[in-house]
Amino acid sequence: PYAVFIDNNLGSKPDYLLELCRELKPLNRIWSAAISLDITNHPTVVREMALAGCTGVFIGFESLSDSNLAAAGKRTPRTRDYAERVRLLHDHGIQVNASFVLGFDEDRRDCFKVLEQWIETNRIECGTFHILTPYPGTPLFRQMESEGRILHRRWSEYDTAHVVFRPRHMSPEELHLGYDWLYRRLYSHASIWLRRPEDPRAVPPYIAMSYLYKRSNRLWHFLIKHRLVHLAWKPLVHWTRWRHLRFRQRLEAGTSGMAGSVVPASV
Repeated sequence: PYAVFIDNNLGSKPDYLLELCRELKPLNRIWSAAISLDITNHPTVVREMALAGCTGVFIGFESLSDSNLAAAGKRTPRTRDYAERVRLLHDHGIQVNASFVLGFDEDRRDCFKVLEQWIETNRIECGTFHILTPYPGTPLFRQMESEGRILHRRWSEYDTAHVVFRPRHMSPEELHLGYDWLYRRLYSHASIWLRRPEDPRAVPPYIAMSYLYKRSNRLWHFLIKHRLVHLAWKPLVHWTRWRHLRFRQRLEAGTSGMAGSVVPASV
């Protein structure tokens, strides 16, 4: 009853997505996909996504700094509008897995705390973080190499989880510590509770998924290794599908309130 669309941006053609959603709706399935924040320019499409069973989206926000986004050539809505756009998705029962890049040239030592507070304030269900990585052969690599900022050429560490360059406003060690701290903080007991959905009916499955998905990595790896994922995953998927179908009825009737779905947008 659950599917993930493997596409860099399922909403790159809103008219196509609208047509797809109308075909999906009668199937009564739930699904998630990677999509750009631009989809919130089309509230009608967002509503049709919810009615068609969309319970989660993976979005590359990248940064809370407009200057960072401009330097990276990222065309995206203004960062001051992020919260309102997230709210639109939440109001339609669509959870958000927000992806951010750490280590842009405008990032300073306080960027980790600022990001943590924004994620908690906006009740982002899942956060994914990546350390800026200048891949060989890219303009970014050539720029950093010319500035003497490349630390080494151990290519196996060019994986967005290691610092391989010298940041402009902090040390490499500070960047890595900030990256680690964000993951520890966002998946701490306190933060998971702070980010709980506003709808009390959505809290139990959200808590269950948060602990299974990020808090219990050792358990997750054990389940994968022994091919037991379905034992933990299947009940949550069916629970989420049941909740979403009930929410869909309220959405169609115009009495939806808050939904707060729980199936991760990216695994």
